[in-house]
Amino acid sequence: MLAIHGGTPIRDGQPWPQWPQYDERTERELLSALGSARWSVSWYSPRGGKSRERLFGEAFARYNGAAYGVSVDHGSSALVIALEALGIGPGNEVIVPAMTWVAPASAVLRVGALPVLADVDPETGCLTAEHIRNAVSDRTKAVIAVHLACTAARLDEIVQTVRAAGLALIEDCSQAHGTRWSGRHVGTFGDIGVFSLGAAKTLAGGEGGAAITESRELYDRMLMLRADSRGYSAGEPAPGEYELVEIGAIMGANYCMSELTAGVLLDQLPRLDDQHAQRETRAKELEAGLADISGLAPVPVPEPVDRRAIYEYGIRFLPDAFGGIPIEHIAGALTAELGTRIYPPRVPLHRSVLLRPHTKPRFAHWHDQAAERAAGRPFPGAEHYRDHTLLMHHSVLLGDRTDIEDLLAALTKVRAHAESLTAKGAVA
Repeated sequence: MLAIHGGTPIRDGQPWPQWPQYDERTERELLSALGSARWSVSWYSPRGGKSRERLFGEAFARYNGAAYGVSVDHGSSALVIALEALGIGPGNEVIVPAMTWVAPASAVLRVGALPVLADVDPETGCLTAEHIRNAVSDRTKAVIAVHLACTAARLDEIVQTVRAAGLALIEDCSQAHGTRWSGRHVGTFGDIGVFSLGAAKTLAGGEGGAAITESRELYDRMLMLRADSRGYSAGEPAPGEYELVEIGAIMGANYCMSELTAGVLLDQLPRLDDQHAQRETRAKELEAGLADISGLAPVPVPEPVDRRAIYEYGIRFLPDAFGGIPIEHIAGALTAELGTRIYPPRVPLHRSVLLRPHTKPRFAHWHDQAAERAAGRPFPGAEHYRDHTLLMHHSVLLGDRTDIEDLLAALTKVRAHAESLTAKGAVA
C-alpha cells in the first residue's frame, strides 16, 4: 500500500540534507559585515576599502569568466537593469519562454515593453531557436533565454538565430549558476547574463541577484540603473569617503545589494563547485537506477554541456508510465513515500495566476496587446513538459548513496502501484 493511502513509507523519519548550508565561517563573514558599521554600499566607508557588494560583483564575474559583474538586491532587478541597459522600452517586444518563473515576463512589463511568450522544447522546457523564429516580429528587440532546472538552452543555435535577426540576448541563469557550455560559463554567451541568488538557489544569499557582461558600456549603465544614477568611484574609498559617486548619465532606481547579503555570498561562492561535484555524483547514481525503471528517464542535457548546475533535478516519464494518473497525484504519492517534496513544474506562463498585467493600471493596456499577440497560439511543448516532468530540489542530491536508493525505491513502488491500477482498470 502506498504511504499516501496509509501504507508504510519508503523513508520514515530520516532527515534530508539541510539547505542552505552554513557553518562558523559563514557566521564570521556575516558578523564581520555587521561589525563594519557599513551595511549598505550607499553608506560611507568608516574604515576605507571596497564594499562587500562590489567585491562580490567582481568575484562573481571572475567565477563566470566574465569581464564585469553587478550586484543587485534580486534576480528580478537584474532582469530590469539588463533590459534598461539594452535600451528596451515602450514599443518593443521581448521573447520570453512560456515555461519559466514569472519574473522574466514581469520585468519586460516593468520597462514598458511587451513580453511575447514562446513555446519550449517538450523534454527540457527550454526555449529553442525555432520557437524564437516563430515569435519574432518587426517590433522584437530582445530574447530572454532561460536555462531551466538541470539543463541548458541550446546556446549555439540560439546565439546564431538572435544575431542573424539583430536582437539582443539576455541569458537568465537563475537556475544554472556554474553551468558550462563547451567549457564556457552560461551567462557569457548573450549580451548580459542575469542570476537570482535567493535562498533556494544553488548560490544562496537569502535575497539577492547579479548581472554579468563583457561590455564596459553595459556595465556602467547597469551600475547607474541599480544605484539611483550613481557609479563606483575610480579607486577604493578612503576612510570616511563614499564609494558611490553621482554620474547621472542614465536615471536609475535603488536595487543595491546589502552588505550583509554580500558577506554571506562571499562565503558561499567558494563552496559552489564542490557542491556541484557532489550533486553530480548523486545524479549519476540516480540516472543509473532510472535506466532500470521502464518509462522514466532524466531530463536530457545537451552534449556541449560539460558541467551542469542542478537547481531542480528533473525526471521525465512517458505518457503511459503511470497509467495516465495526473502528475499531481504521482508527485503527492512520491512525496508521501520520501518525506521530501517531489513536484511538477509550474504551469506555463500563459496559464499562470502570477502573470496578470490587467491587475495593475500601468500595465493594463499591455494586457490587451499581449492577449491579441498570443491569440490562438498553443504551447504544446510547455504543456507536455509540465505534465510529464517530476522535479526535486537540489539539496536532495547533497546526501549519500542511501538517499538515491530511497528515491529509486519510491519511484519503483509508485510505478508498480500505477501498473497494478491500470491492469485492474481502476482509477487512482
